[in-house]
Amino acid sequence: MKLFSSLTVAALVGFFLAVFTAQHGCASDCGNSCPPTSVYIGSADNVNLSIAFDVNGPACPRASSVLCTGDESTTYCTHTTITGEAVGRCDVLVVFDPYTDGRPSEIIQLQFGPPPTTPGTCCKGFAVVGPSTYIIPDKPNGGGIYSTVDGGNRDYDAVFVIHDGAADAADGSPDGGTDSLPADAQ
Repeated sequence: MKLFSSLTVAALVGFFLAVFTAQHGCASDCGNSCPPTSVYIGSADNVNLSIAFDVNGPACPRASSVLCTGDESTTYCTHTTITGEAVGRCDVLVVFDPYTDGRPSEIIQLQFGPPPTTPGTCCKGFAVVGPSTYIIPDKPNGGGIYSTVDGGNRDYDAVFVIHDGAADAADGSPDGGTDSLPADAQ
């Protein structure tokens, strides 16, 4: 009887030792060098913004899942996070409230690539190609949406301002946007 108890105890000790010391799935540090798979778009300092988001493109998540969120205690709309659903492009439309902000809408063109396939990696998801953070200035006079690159310089390469989203004036005259340009310049 004593032999059975000793074997049982040894087996249990071995089992628990294996459970607590074995690496499960990937190597313990394989995820440390994975590229980002999500893009942050929003305030750099947790300030409420009067904005809304929409998405279009093969790499985009469902539009209904792209919500403006805050820290859930002091702010309600400071940012969104876009996670690629496929390889390809995802255009993110940022619409500013015309009554409280007045900035023109802007489109951020995101690009997602395949997950790394190097042996020994355990990275999942579609890798962001380009910047993974875009900052929306808190105030309208703070400039347009930008990403930061090496050295903290502002980069506007993937951001496009929609200059003329308004209808023509009620009398049919141009509203001053691109329809006020000569026909050959439009």
